[in-house]
Amino acid sequence: MLEEGLPRETLMKHREPQDIIDVHCHCFAGRELAAPVAAGLARLRSAGVRHLAVMGLVNTSFSVEDICKLIPEGFDYLGEPLYYEADDLLEFTHSSGGMLFPMVDTRCLRGDVPALLQSYFAGGFRGIKGLYLADDGNDLHLAGIPELFGISLEQYHRREWQIFAFAEANDLPVLYHMDASRYGDVMRAMLDDFPSLRINFPHFGISRRALSAILECYPNVYTDIAYMRPHILNNPASYRDFICSYPDRVCFGSDALLYQPEIVLEYLDLVRSLKLPGEVEAQVLSGNPCRFLGLPTTAC
Repeated sequence: MLEEGLPRETLMKHREPQDIIDVHCHCFAGRELAAPVAAGLARLRSAGVRHLAVMGLVNTSFSVEDICKLIPEGFDYLGEPLYYEADDLLEFTHSSGGMLFPMVDTRCLRGDVPALLQSYFAGGFRGIKGLYLADDGNDLHLAGIPELFGISLEQYHRREWQIFAFAEANDLPVLYHMDASRYGDVMRAMLDDFPSLRINFPHFGISRRALSAILECYPNVYTDIAYMRPHILNNPASYRDFICSYPDRVCFGSDALLYQPEIVLEYLDLVRSLKLPGEVEAQVLSGNPCRFLGLPTTAC
């Protein structure tokens, strides 16, 4: 229970000595929202949040009709109409004083993928976001990339492998939405081919049971709690046990949009409500995100 008369972020600041890092946010905002975004970041900063990893879409070829086939329902998009967010996200990053950690969302990339990635990272991006969309049977109910792009599954895999190779070669973190229960064989093939890749399969890999087998075998794999709040509230003891079983792998994440600081704060409340051991809570909120993103220890 919060003390009456004191705002939530003031209380959090008083009881959280470590810096908090959210590894899973999305832009979905344009520069016309600069003022509310800045106010929201100030609110989070006062609550102890030091970094937000924010994913930005880089659609350069799809129509509104087609790009919407690659966007999950339920997210209010307030940015550029064709979902090209690179410039706006980098501007938000610059004005945040280093609070934002921009990650380029690769779901729309076409053409010379390594050259495109090189241009985005030369411009200021620091990590990669991807989704495995080999078919329309994915958990997000999005269109399959091969069908939408008019390419074969082999060509799609070649593109994804180029992304992973670029990330591994440049020591970049990858947040990659992938269902471990449905695509576990592909997940293992990827991890076998790129053993040094730092990768976060978010949302507990969609299936905690399937992800557990991956976590046991691959030391560079992380996961996060983003978008899992309703499930965790339904069964907190089970999720607490899972986090305590993998205390060096679970990261704090919210799936919040850049203009939604209240969601980040709700997820902070959620972590606190689990009453994790102090050292495990510190790992979830700070240590694991720091290692996944490759931030210097002074930032964590």
